[in-house]
Amino acid sequence: MEFLDKAILPQSDHHMVLIKYLIVVAFVLLIPYLSLLLGNLTYSLYFRKRAIRENNENFYKLSEDLIEMITFNKGVAFALGIVPMLSAMFGFAQLLNQTNASVHGYLFISLLFLFNALLLIYSYKNGFLFKIKVSDENSNLTDIEKNRIAKQERALKIFGKSGKYGIILLLISIYLFCGAVQLSFDTERWESVGNIGEMVFSFNALVSFAQFIISAFLITSAMILYRYFRTNSEVSNYSDEFKSYIRDFVLLRGLLASILLLLFIVLSVMMRSKLSLSYGVFGYSVFALCLILIVSSLFYFMLKESHTKYNSSLIFLVIVVVFVLIIRDQYSFDVSTKKQFAVLAANYETYQAKINEQLGIGEVPISGADIYNGRCIACHTFDKKIVGPPYNSTMPKYEGKKDLLVKYILNPVKVNPDYPAMPNQGLKPKEADAIAEYLLTTYKKMP
Repeated sequence: MEFLDKAILPQSDHHMVLIKYLIVVAFVLLIPYLSLLLGNLTYSLYFRKRAIRENNENFYKLSEDLIEMITFNKGVAFALGIVPMLSAMFGFAQLLNQTNASVHGYLFISLLFLFNALLLIYSYKNGFLFKIKVSDENSNLTDIEKNRIAKQERALKIFGKSGKYGIILLLISIYLFCGAVQLSFDTERWESVGNIGEMVFSFNALVSFAQFIISAFLITSAMILYRYFRTNSEVSNYSDEFKSYIRDFVLLRGLLASILLLLFIVLSVMMRSKLSLSYGVFGYSVFALCLILIVSSLFYFMLKESHTKYNSSLIFLVIVVVFVLIIRDQYSFDVSTKKQFAVLAANYETYQAKINEQLGIGEVPISGADIYNGRCIACHTFDKKIVGPPYNSTMPKYEGKKDLLVKYILNPVKVNPDYPAMPNQGLKPKEADAIAEYLLTTYKKMP
């Protein structure tokens, strides 16, 4: 990842905050997309296998609908998958600069797997174009027609395998993504994780990956319910009996996923390092748990009563849960990397000073004489009383004690009852130091 390291520039505090927001936005787009891609592809492969085994046209159509739901446009994969992953990669490269945590490197590898997985998944989707209509009257076909059908059958097998290989590559990409995100706020492991193997074989990565898989099936189940059973749904190609089967299928799996997600959210908090925990992390975790309890209840009531009237509320709550979990992880990242951000901010000041020096801009010197003539001369002179005492009578006690004079200028207090208290001039520390140096130097030069 040397090309990324060379592209890194020191960032100010303000810019680092913007980069963190960029990562949050990238995750808000990427995580739901990967979840739906994984869930829909898994369900599609499952129903395709059942369609072939049972010679059932409904299962085949459902399999096609499910993969079409998430791959209807190639631009979606680019906008919701590739671009957010690239944004997160560059964001972490900037924020974790000068550390041994190669989070951006692991995200780059994850991106490569994701890209190849998308190629295979879209090939799997295109395989439905070669659908063969099942018929028992193949004896009357000509040799040419039989050869055409044989070629289509081979194409179907190839495209079917592309779906299986695609889901394997997608799972690897998601695992690397989860491991990299966990490593980003586990500062205690930054020095110890020297290669990708140590990152992969970590318990935190396994827990995060399992939580992602469970969330994927929860999101996918809620989305299928909303797509097929919302009011005025355009999907009406199935009989009521088969739609009831779809309803019970996704309700049961959604209920199981929501229950498991409760356990894994608690486990993920317990496994985090102390440096990545805060009241915000606990607060968002509790909020997510409460929402998931409501989601579980909605799944249970709809499954028990055999209806889907809560599907709109369900998809809304699931989206909120995903967003809350993303914010929770960002809090962990903020808390655990405060020291890192302080180092980067200091490096930025050094970098900025160096650039100014190379450009000949330099720091403008502060003139104590200008401050005296602009502010002090209205009330003070060196040899006579005006509003305040003459400097000749007050400077002797500050000889060799410039720090005391600077402290008094920054926070003046009433000292001599014969004179009014000096108002605070609102000077900065460097300005106060400059005026103190000017007053002491001028006083010493006077006869």
